Amino acid sequence: MARLPRRDLGAEVAKQFRGTAEERVLLALALGQQALDVFLASLPPGTTRVQAAAIARRNKQRGRRPSEVMETVDA
Repeated sequence: MARLPRRDLGAEVAKQFRGTAEERVLLALALGQQALDVFLASLPPGTTRVQAAAIARRNKQRGRRPSEVMETVDA
């Protein structure tokens, strides 16, 4: 069985906390915008970013069971 190298706690922590807090927040926001772009590309042509964001938000907050109320909400 191959032996794994010893883990360095400092190196592990450095991987998780790269950059300043502001840089990490900006990166998270950018990733969210990229995810919205991908989702928008999967929707019919003519769908706006605002509509796509509303649909994604609705899909995320559906709850444990499908709700007929959520289905009637216009996006």
